[in-house]
Amino acid sequence: MATLDQTLQIFRALLDAEHPVAIGEADEAIWAYLSSIQGLRAQADALVSLRAKTIELNSTSDFLPRLLDDLDLHWTRLNEKSG
Repeated sequence: MATLDQTLQIFRALLDAEHPVAIGEADEAIWAYLSSIQGLRAQADALVSLRAKTIELNSTSDFLPRLLDDLDLHWTRLNEKSG
């Protein structure tokens, strides 16, 4: 389990990495964060907040679009399951 702040710290490290990182590292952080949240709707809502906070990191990293796409993909899957 991870908090929002811990997840954002991991994202910041991934965005600041000199070498390209695998999206799997971001996925692990996302799932660790979501594991502490009960319910698909609550998890989808948490992803909206996480995405907004990720954008606030204001990174110029080439990894940011991939990270945002990954968050969107998780959000879409959760909404399909909860709908």
